Amino acid sequence: MTIRTLCCSLMLMPLSALGMDSPVQFTATPERCIALHKGQLCYQDVEFNWQTPESGRYCLMQVGDRQQLLCWTGRSRQNYLFSFEGDKTTRFSLIREGEPVPLAQVKVEVTWVYKAPRQSRSGWRLF
Repeated sequence: MTIRTLCCSLMLMPLSALGMDSPVQFTATPERCIALHKGQLCYQDVEFNWQTPESGRYCLMQVGDRQQLLCWTGRSRQNYLFSFEGDKTTRFSLIREGEPVPLAQVKVEVTWVYKAPRQSRSGWRLF
C-alpha cells in the first residue's frame, strides 16, 4: 500500500472509526433578528437545536453575560425555544459542565432596517 493510498483512505474514514468524537451539532433558527431603527430592541423567538456526541451534563449559555438558559443530562437531540430580546449581536454556546472551552457556538445577529433615526432635513422647528 502506498503512502498516497493510505492518506486517501484515512481522509475518507469516518471520525468515529478513528476513535474521535463526532462534532456537536448546534443551530439557531432564525440566525438574524431585525429591528426597525438602530439601537432599538429586537424581539424574536429563536429555536436552538443540538445533538451532543456522548452522555454527560451540558448547558446552553448566553455568552455575553454568562447566563445559563438550560442545563440537562444526556445525549439525545434536543431543542429549546428562547424569547430573544436584544439590541446587539449575541453569542450562545453549548458547554460541558466543568469544562472551560465551549463545545459549539452560534450567534443571533441583530440588524436594522434604518441605521439612524429619521431627522428633519430643514433644521426648522415649529416650536
